[in-house]
Amino acid sequence: MLNSIGFDKWAGEYDESISRLCEGYPFEGYYEVLSFVNRCVNFSDGASILDIGVGTGLLTKELYNKGAEIYGIDFSPKMLELAKRNMPKGQFVCHDFSKGIPNEFEQMKFNYIISSYAIHHLEDDKKVDFFKLLKGNLKEDGKVVIADIAFRTRDELRHCREKAQGWDVDEIYIVADEITEKLRIRGFSPIYTQISSCAGVLEIV
Repeated sequence: MLNSIGFDKWAGEYDESISRLCEGYPFEGYYEVLSFVNRCVNFSDGASILDIGVGTGLLTKELYNKGAEIYGIDFSPKMLELAKRNMPKGQFVCHDFSKGIPNEFEQMKFNYIISSYAIHHLEDDKKVDFFKLLKGNLKEDGKVVIADIAFRTRDELRHCREKAQGWDVDEIYIVADEITEKLRIRGFSPIYTQISSCAGVLEIV
């Protein structure tokens, strides 16, 4: 699992390297996943968007170009430099989201809170706690949309792990039937969509 220094080193080649890694684990379906998340945003509802783990802005740049107000959090200063270059009017804070929402955004409310390929750094119970925290930063009828390496069932995760080269044992991937049950117990109404063999999108309302 990379720390902020590792992501700083990866930042300059991140976008290009992702495009080379779109077959099989871990990034199969990457661009389809991002497109799915972008389609979740309804501009008629308003489009103030907080991106958790914004990276270089690959996920939110298209939404920014359509007129969305973009706010972003990332623990890599180098990634944020590229995000600012891609979205000059965006507002970004260098912050580790495992410690919650930064003070700069703590009192703000957004139409959408989105994240791609970042939440796997949290253990499952901490994921659920974090989603509950994020709900406090949503406007009425707002939505949390999480895209990540994910599987419908534990068996599908095991099957992918058996075939994968370079499986990252330090990351905690979403297993949909497990985390959606945890979310329902906490009063959420989650919707999960599998996009590729190793990626999916979790919508939380």
